[in-house]
Amino acid sequence: MKKPSMQQLLEAVINSIYDGVIVTDPDGKVIMYNDALAKLEELNPEKVVGQHLSEVYSVTASTSKHLQVGKTGEPDLDSYKTFFTNEGKQVNIVADTYPVYDEKGNMLAVYSVCRNLTKIRQLLNKTLELQEQRQTEQDSPYSFTKDDKYDDGRGSAKYRFINILGSSTVIKDVIAAAKKAARTDCAVLIYGETGTGKELFVQGMHNYSSGKNEPFVAINCAAIPESLLESMLFGTTKGAFTGAVETPGLFEQAGSGTLFLDEINSMGVNLQAKLLRVLQERSYRRVGGKQELPVNCRIFSSTNQEPWECIESGTLRKDLFYRLAVISLYIPPLRDRQSDINELLDSFIDKYSKIYGHKKVEMCSSLRSRLTSYSWPGNVRELEHVVENAISLLDQGANLTVKYLPPYLQKKLFADGELDKTSPSLAGESSVETENVNDEQKRQPQMKLGDILLAAEHNAITQALAEHQGNISRSAIALGISRQNLQYRIKKLDISGG
Repeated sequence: MKKPSMQQLLEAVINSIYDGVIVTDPDGKVIMYNDALAKLEELNPEKVVGQHLSEVYSVTASTSKHLQVGKTGEPDLDSYKTFFTNEGKQVNIVADTYPVYDEKGNMLAVYSVCRNLTKIRQLLNKTLELQEQRQTEQDSPYSFTKDDKYDDGRGSAKYRFINILGSSTVIKDVIAAAKKAARTDCAVLIYGETGTGKELFVQGMHNYSSGKNEPFVAINCAAIPESLLESMLFGTTKGAFTGAVETPGLFEQAGSGTLFLDEINSMGVNLQAKLLRVLQERSYRRVGGKQELPVNCRIFSSTNQEPWECIESGTLRKDLFYRLAVISLYIPPLRDRQSDINELLDSFIDKYSKIYGHKKVEMCSSLRSRLTSYSWPGNVRELEHVVENAISLLDQGANLTVKYLPPYLQKKLFADGELDKTSPSLAGESSVETENVNDEQKRQPQMKLGDILLAAEHNAITQALAEHQGNISRSAIALGISRQNLQYRIKKLDISGG
């Protein structure tokens, strides 16, 4: 059997992926054009390869990002592109374009990886429709009188202040301030590290306000490409772009209720400028529309960094900050309220014991002591995930011991590696318990390689997110992968990152 050439293998791989790929020489002559892009653009690869980009598309050296990368050598990432092929088809994509160099630094080629934006837009439009339908079905399930309109009752959001656990002075002070803020109509900006429970406070304020029965709409600005976020916020008009239909945006869906913009500092600066105008004028237009629509909702927003740090780093406009932070609240990290950890542990143990079918679960005193003194860089979210992880692996009738913790946390809590002998806090535990643990470990069947690799990947990503306070970009750099790759893996492994 003849061994395939490297070029044949490369072409087979490139033609098998879902995203469109086009490769040119530095001057813009097409070297490779995969099947996915041919299907998207409805072009014949045989007629594209060998042609200059300007012969395939209605572009010039000044309008083509691909040609600009070939000239400057600087990658162009997450770029929204709308263009026409020379056969008249309009194409909407988001593309990453990179130069390729040899070992001497000479540019060999330029390639673009293109994602079909039209299908993504259609999915987002469908999501918006479902959200609107769900909100319509849930409208005004509760009523209240003038006397009880500020009571801590249920509203359209899921969580209330009573769902925020903790008896420490610091958390009580924040809840008291949040209740005062809820009774105003001012915009509120909440900041705090990832995992501190910022959205719980926002939902609590919504349900504590006079507009508790109005819609509560939330969006994570870091999870949506900027090119799509604008149409999600403002809605679209039919014909605004290929496949566009009449779709209400989140401002419209929120009505007279609450719109929560999570991780506002992840929103592109250009879109922040448009948002600023909306907040100043209290009106907006749908994408592609001409009619001015009123903004009736109250705006809540959040950052996972101190706002002035965001301003100084250029990720948050100062003028927008002043509009969003009429009232600002700081949610303290778990290490600043360690007296609440025991209450949180008991609550999560009770919650997940019921979910995973355990009658009554006890935690050994030495482990509880270590957990209550740990700094918890991932805050309440990390604590909850650790408890769920432990109970999901727990043997029936067993108590929670260190062996059920994720490996990364075992190493952090017991850095010496001697989990049963060298630590003074474990001295009070029975040696019989240790022997039983070892026996149980021997009896347990070995994990398959795939499961081991998935667990290792899950732990590595969780640890990186915890160490970088949930910042996707810094975590991706620490792990040595791209931001988009990390976001894909977070979604695939069902890891909460914000």
